[in-house]
Amino acid sequence: MNRLAFAVNASIITFGLAWLSFPHPAYAKRLYGRAGCGLGSIVFKPSGNQSSAWTSNGSFGSQLFGISSGTSNCVPTNGTFKAVAQEQFITTNLAMLAKDMARGEGETLVAFTNVLGCPNQDFPAVAAQLKGSYSEIFAAPGALAVLDASKDHLLDDPALAHACAYLL
Repeated sequence: MNRLAFAVNASIITFGLAWLSFPHPAYAKRLYGRAGCGLGSIVFKPSGNQSSAWTSNGSFGSQLFGISSGTSNCVPTNGTFKAVAQEQFITTNLAMLAKDMARGEGETLVAFTNVLGCPNQDFPAVAAQLKGSYSEIFAAPGALAVLDASKDHLLDDPALAHACAYLL
């Protein structure tokens, strides 16, 4: 194999491994900061510099290894799969959710509360809490910021924090 072909193949493999080591949203738990699980979550802690944690995870491939082996804080739970569903839901339905949340009613808001694991009998209280916090929830741009803010505001109410199963 000539040197050029070797260099191209090495670059492709390096890029592929680097891409695989980026934080996967399913494992980027709040408990370990925005950088997610991996060596960075152990060294920098959730309150530390998340850019450095993310760089450490990517540089050493620790996230890919941790996810594969269940180490370095990369332990999937049933909530992991719910987190992915929440992110997909909010990304797809953000505009309609904003309208429904502002009104405190609507099909998209009902579906959103279901994705958060809130029982149907608690919908009026959940809807009221989200409607009352609307301006704070939508203060930061982006679907994931809205998701995080919605969960935070529901966690502020002890009864709703207990009732809704997938807020953490």
